[in-house]
Amino acid sequence: MKIGKRETQRLAKRAEIIGVARQHFFENGFDGTTMSAIAAQLGGSKRTLWSYFSSKEELFVAVIEDTTASVRGGMDFSGLGDTPLEKLTNLSRSVIERMVSPLAVQMYRLVSSLSDRHPELVRTFFERGPSRTRVKIADYIRVNFADLLWTDDFMTAGDDLVGFATAHFHFQSLWGIAAPPTAKQKDARARLAAILFLRAYGRDPDMLVPKEVLVETGATLAAA
Repeated sequence: MKIGKRETQRLAKRAEIIGVARQHFFENGFDGTTMSAIAAQLGGSKRTLWSYFSSKEELFVAVIEDTTASVRGGMDFSGLGDTPLEKLTNLSRSVIERMVSPLAVQMYRLVSSLSDRHPELVRTFFERGPSRTRVKIADYIRVNFADLLWTDDFMTAGDDLVGFATAHFHFQSLWGIAAPPTAKQKDARARLAAILFLRAYGRDPDMLVPKEVLVETGATLAAA
């Protein structure tokens, strides 16, 4: 459906507001950010800003939705690959890439700081962000691998795949205790995550991933 010029301009302005607000939230935290400061950077009146968002909380939720949609949108659900191992490796690689991206890391750091004072915003973040990503990954596994797996709890299976792929890198990035992983490290971790997943959940794990492939991939990761 085609939208008019006025609506296009309004959507563009809304996106600009969200972008500026995200910068303020990342730099100053939720409590340290004011609508007045955001309006001043935008160069308009506070009345204009309030006409788009009725509160700082509403604006923050918009930032959550925009940021998490951007992170989720970069994940590869195309199903590329000739084998289950290749397909899951490609998905795991794209999940790693997005989870250690500066945008995702900054968002997680910001939300983590809100758990005591603003638990409702943390809950909103989980519902609008990670929860929706979990559903999308679970649906992908159900559609593409259900006949290969012994479980029909695709949500838990998806959680485990993401954990295998990202836990190590994500926490290092979140806490800033290591250099960002290299492309070679991401590739090796993604392949290992896919192997561990198929060996843990496959009806016939030795057919899907022979043990020697697991050993070889573990050695590759150690050398990466």
